[in-house]
Amino acid sequence: MSDLQADRLPTISASQALEDLEDKGSNCISTGIKALDKILAPSSVSSQRYGSAVAQSGGIKRGQVTEIWGPPGSGRTALGTQLAANALANDGGVVWIDCFHKTPDSRLSAALENIQLSKEGSAGARASAEEASNGDRFTRYLCFTLPHFLALLSRPSSTTVPAGTSLIVINCVSALINAALPRSHVVKQKTKQPQGPNASTKRMQALQTIISLLNKLAATRNCAVVILSQCATKMQSEHGATLVPALNATVWEQGISTRIVLFRNWSWEGRTPHSVFLAGVQIVDGHTVMDMVDNASAFTVELTGVRDVEYEAGHPMEMAAAAQQKRKIGQTELEVPDSEDEDYGWADEDEASLPAPPPQWQGSEDIILGQDVGRSEDEEEAEEDYHSYDEAEGAEQAEELDSNAE
Repeated sequence: MSDLQADRLPTISASQALEDLEDKGSNCISTGIKALDKILAPSSVSSQRYGSAVAQSGGIKRGQVTEIWGPPGSGRTALGTQLAANALANDGGVVWIDCFHKTPDSRLSAALENIQLSKEGSAGARASAEEASNGDRFTRYLCFTLPHFLALLSRPSSTTVPAGTSLIVINCVSALINAALPRSHVVKQKTKQPQGPNASTKRMQALQTIISLLNKLAATRNCAVVILSQCATKMQSEHGATLVPALNATVWEQGISTRIVLFRNWSWEGRTPHSVFLAGVQIVDGHTVMDMVDNASAFTVELTGVRDVEYEAGHPMEMAAAAQQKRKIGQTELEVPDSEDEDYGWADEDEASLPAPPPQWQGSEDIILGQDVGRSEDEEEAEEDYHSYDEAEGAEQAEELDSNAE
């Protein structure tokens, strides 16, 4: 009996385990933007129960999958580089996976040197930055094919993902998936298709497999998985063009715990406009944030990394064009020419000869989704299955009519 007692682990109460989990300062990785870290800060259970103010560091949480998406030039790679530099500065390991093009090493070294400069001074900042970015705690992989990427995630070993890794950054995985498994359009065919998964089903299965492997990797290794995703332009007949994530399927969004969108806007200093980067939080811990645009965090991208700045959304001056009202034609004492009442030869049937919306094209960072107006991938897959079922049923009815006629 004494041997069994010696082999057992020491008993820890649930309250003590919860306090130990909350006291871990390295459970979050700072983004370098104070306003964004505050929004991403985990809610303290003890403060909600007992009303005590527990100060916790905010940022990207470990053990979860976070997606950062935005248009080209919105600062995705810069924010991912800043996350990697902050993780290395806190003695954590970083695994960087490039799926579209190789990220320059100089950006990470400059951001890490700036952090070390604020801590150690200029003496050993450069040496410490080069040692961390080129040492054993930083691992880089170039996965330019989907099988290579899946093989890396399927069986992660201690060599591919070293012990002590706190952050895994995957750059442009959306380009890799869209190139290997592009979105398929619904094409009505009269012939009966052979049985088997179609292109849309294969794409859904790949998305579900990848997001499941990423969540498993984040949970088992207690690391933060950050996906730097591209965007797509969805053409909608009622609302025009809309920017959406390049991977917007339901199976993909269910595995995303936190989603951050990056965009750019104008900031005014007096009467002079300046371009500013904005980061809006759409999802935090699986919960949708309603006032994303109002609580957007402003930052700027420099050679030494990202830095938060002050941002005023409103224009200091009144819009002269909006304030002025258009005068009526009677107030101008101008005569309306008779030619304005004519139709210039246009007819209603001329609109039928207009060209169709442009088809979807892959290989660009800004993907155009043209023919499937306002629909997600799940709706397209459901309609494609409906058409396949309808065609099969029609073929059976035709065969039955032919047999009755004979």
